[in-house]
Amino acid sequence: MFDVTLTVKCDLGVFIDGGNRIFAAQKEPYQFPHWSGIHIINVSGMGNILFIDLGERKLAPYTHDNIPWTQKKWGGLIRYRGLDAYFRYEGTGHVSIVIDEQGSVQLHFDQGGMLVNLDDLTVR
Repeated sequence: MFDVTLTVKCDLGVFIDGGNRIFAAQKEPYQFPHWSGIHIINVSGMGNILFIDLGERKLAPYTHDNIPWTQKKWGGLIRYRGLDAYFRYEGTGHVSIVIDEQGSVQLHFDQGGMLVNLDDLTVR
């Protein structure tokens, strides 16, 4: 499980998990404790931010002995507009997400994370 802190700075509608509550711009961030499984933050006009709880599964191409956080037990993946971020953690992880005035997203992972490149589609 990981906790999510969401700061909304845009005037676009932001919805969580298909709900009908609009998370509007405000100074104080929203807190979502103990996320697991799959969650979606929809930014109107921009698209979905997809959170995938990987559990103990690691992304092999992005796991390396010289990068200690990649060895942590639990992991997650965030996908948005063709970009992907991978993070790992021990205990309860924490993800900070800021949606800025233009609908762009900034992420911060307390225990470690990186941008990765996963194919959205392949043909074999």
